[in-house]
Amino acid sequence: MELAIRDQQIFQMKAELENRKKILCVKRKQLQQNSRENTVLNHILADYNKYNNHIISQKHQQIEYLNTLNEYINTITSNLLVTDHSLKESRLEQREILREINKIKSELDELVDE
Repeated sequence: MELAIRDQQIFQMKAELENRKKILCVKRKQLQQNSRENTVLNHILADYNKYNNHIISQKHQQIEYLNTLNEYINTITSNLLVTDHSLKESRLEQREILREINKIKSELDELVDE
């Protein structure tokens, strides 16, 4: 019972995080438009862009690290005599890593498309 409540809370928190990301994207676009009319906002926009670029850089770095991990798993599974169980386990981990890469790429696309 407690596990179901915790899962529901996690789902709600993820939904709230996604909503806040969307709000930030909208506000960034508004800020860009308003900065054309008000030069004081240029400093705020520059700070916001710096933060956004930092997040994009982190996402690229995460993708690089996960790709490296994926290549490592490929190397291990191809170079070693691996039991069926270990092979299945490593493939499951590899699929999870690839899902995470796709998720990060999707987040990155959202950031870049702003």
